[in-house]
Amino acid sequence: MKIKGKLFILFVLMIYRPVFAQDKGFTLLLGPAVNVIYGSPGDRFSYSPERLSWQLNGQFGFISTRGGTNRGNMLGIYAAAGSTNAEMINLLNGSGTELQGEINTGKKLNEFYTLEAGMTIMKFLRVSAGIGRQYYTYDAVLKGEVNYYSGTLGLSFDLGAVNWVMDLQLMTGKDLNQNVLRASTGFMVKF
Repeated sequence: MKIKGKLFILFVLMIYRPVFAQDKGFTLLLGPAVNVIYGSPGDRFSYSPERLSWQLNGQFGFISTRGGTNRGNMLGIYAAAGSTNAEMINLLNGSGTELQGEINTGKKLNEFYTLEAGMTIMKFLRVSAGIGRQYYTYDAVLKGEVNYYSGTLGLSFDLGAVNWVMDLQLMTGKDLNQNVLRASTGFMVKF
C-alpha cells in the first residue's frame, strides 16, 4: 500500500471516534507528524523544504482524574519513529558531531527512534525525557548511527477523537557535541 493510501486510512480513523477511546484509565494514542531540526545558532531561523521530515508518534499511559473533571494527568511512555532528511544529517555533521564518511544525500530514509518516559499534566502539557538514536547512510551504502539523550516539552489539544500535538525535543549528549532541537506537530488518534 502506498503512502497516500496509508495516510487516507489514518485520516478516516482520525475522524471516527473509536468506541474504546479513554478519557481516564489506560490509553493509547498513535499518529503522524512532520518535524524540522534546528542546529547551530547561525541557521536556527532559516527555513527550507529540505528541513522537513516525517515521524510517527505513539503514547501509552494511565490517565487519572479527580473530582469529576476530565482534565486528568497521564503517566506514560512516549515513542517516535521516523526519517530525517539527509540535508539535516549534514547539518548535524556541520555542527561538530563526528560522523563517519561522506553523508549520502541521495538516501531518502535515514530512520530515527526515540523512547521517553514522563507525564502529561492536565491532558495538556507534556514533560518527558529518554534516549534516541539516529541512523544515516554514508559513502553510498554503509550505515552509521548517532546516539543521544532527549527531553521533550509539548502541548496537546483535545479535539475529540484526536489530539493535535506540538512538541519541542532537545537532543543532547552522547555522540552529539552540540544541542539540537527538533520541533514537530501532528495528530494522534485515541484508542
